[in-house]
Amino acid sequence: MRRYLCKKTGHRKQDKSRRFMIPVAIVVATCILMTTGCMGNMGITQNVKKVNLSPTENRWGREGIFLGFQILWVYRISALLDLIVFNSIEFWSGENPITDQPALVNIPKETLEKIFGERNSVDMAQIKRINDTEAKMYLAFANGDKMTFDVVRSSDTYSVSYLGRQFYTGQINGTILSKGGV
Repeated sequence: MRRYLCKKTGHRKQDKSRRFMIPVAIVVATCILMTTGCMGNMGITQNVKKVNLSPTENRWGREGIFLGFQILWVYRISALLDLIVFNSIEFWSGENPITDQPALVNIPKETLEKIFGERNSVDMAQIKRINDTEAKMYLAFANGDKMTFDVVRSSDTYSVSYLGRQFYTGQINGTILSKGGV
């Protein structure tokens, strides 16, 4: 390492390239640690999508809002924040700070495949009304597995739960209020 003496103070000063190596190393190490949790619920991006869908029921109006969000980089910024910050927090802490839901990476693969599997994997879907506010939704999959969801309706909202854990809430007019993991 080359050191120089400052002409004014007489103190040693380090080579300029050495001075920049430490901040660069810190940034690289931070990026490596932060990008370990890219798989996640994408909470901010889901909230942006809700904002896009909520002002109007008209598909052309929604497309206009979508294009505006694309031009203003709203989707890009929200996805970047989700990927780098919030999904990393979800990965390391076990819960997404935006959605208050468990880490997606902690849900068993079999459960994820049942819920988010191929569209053609569902052989049968049946809804059985229990009373005015409750129903059961039965799904049968191509591989022989079966799932039963509980659906509870209030005056203008409904929620869907699986094995006692609520993972979807919506309004009767079709707006998604929250979406979660099983």
